Amino acid sequence: MPFGNWQDYDGRMTRPPSTSARAKASAAFTPLGLASELDAAKAAAARAWNAPALAAAPVVWLRDHAAEMAPPDAADVAGLRAFLLALEVETPATAGPSGATPAEDPGSALDAPLCALCRGRCCRFGLDGRAFLEPQHLRAWLARHPGAAWVDAVDHWLGFIGAQHLRGSCLFHGRAGCTLPRERRSDVCNQFACDALEQARDVAAADPRAAVVAGIAAAHALRRAAVVSAEGLRPLFP
Repeated sequence: MPFGNWQDYDGRMTRPPSTSARAKASAAFTPLGLASELDAAKAAAARAWNAPALAAAPVVWLRDHAAEMAPPDAADVAGLRAFLLALEVETPATAGPSGATPAEDPGSALDAPLCALCRGRCCRFGLDGRAFLEPQHLRAWLARHPGAAWVDAVDHWLGFIGAQHLRGSCLFHGRAGCTLPRERRSDVCNQFACDALEQARDVAAADPRAAVVAGIAAAHALRRAAVVSAEGLRPLFP
């Protein structure tokens, strides 16, 4: 999926693309001139590791991004607080809670290692997107905490902001991933999968023991690559 303004994501984040659409997107994302370089690295590793099947392993591509940790900007925290406080008036007081539990996880054993390799590039949209939180998320929490006020729900969410986050990314984007428990995350965050993750899931659905090779590209260069399997990550280079 092309990375652009987070506001363009609403439909695509909640409705995974078809296999044919993902195939077209994958072709568009293959960095020109780098596919053969990654194929050569696969072949060399297949010989060195005595793993001939690796040479034919499917490839997915990720985009490199800086992963510098920094304290959350006070203005960003204040902006998130103001946004969450303002959500109270967007839903009538008589409306019932929704979104209390996350949707059933459609993932695979390749999800965690692939997302760890990527370091959450999609989470960058959560900074301007205010973690994609909506009134029903806070109302669901309030329904389970009788006597609590809206500001208490806001403070509950803000309490998950760590001492550091990935600079320029969501305030809940920590070194080890999202600092929010899954049941506190937005529906968008719980349901979204990028094209590379969807492709990996297709591979795992066909064979849970299968692996994919992920290449990370930036500035027309192959920065990193790794074999992604249910056992975790095995770097090809550097």
